[in-house]
Amino acid sequence: MKRKATSRRRGEELEQAILDAAWAEFSEVGFARLTMEGVAKRAGTSKPVLYRRWPSRVELLIACVANRIPRAELIPDTGSLRGDLVALLTLARERMRLIGQGAMLGILAEVSADPVARNALFAGLIDELVTLLYAGVYQRAIARGELDEAHLTPRLRRLPTDLVRNEFLVFSDASDTAIDEMVDEVILPALRARGART
Repeated sequence: MKRKATSRRRGEELEQAILDAAWAEFSEVGFARLTMEGVAKRAGTSKPVLYRRWPSRVELLIACVANRIPRAELIPDTGSLRGDLVALLTLARERMRLIGQGAMLGILAEVSADPVARNALFAGLIDELVTLLYAGVYQRAIARGELDEAHLTPRLRRLPTDLVRNEFLVFSDASDTAIDEMVDEVILPALRARGART
């Protein structure tokens, strides 16, 4: 009897299926028990397929998290730089809560001794957040006349995400009060010192 041919997932479809499986596996078993074998089984594929794309579980999880960073258009347009910053940092905090402090610290510990994984972390996650900040917050402020490109040094471009990530990692959360303080006591004064009209 002739077997019916089944369609094989390839390219982006396969990659998204693996990332979805990795997120489901991570959510169920946590970072410490996350394995490439478990992800492959859940995704209905093989470990070699995973390893061709991601050399380690850390890089797979980084890709998985980066895949879940919201698009710029999903950040509420509040009509002000301050409001948009608060909205973005609140959204970032909620995403970090999903990942968990323990998993984030575990990722940092593993990448500290692995230059390839460390580069993957910066390229796949941190750079994505900085790009989101620029596209979803700073560009709107520039259009409103609150900011000019000249006000945004490389450090100021990433300052909000650096602050909220540090707050979460050190104190295991970033409360609404902490987010307000980051914006009002650090980010906006730093931008005003560069001449921004916030």
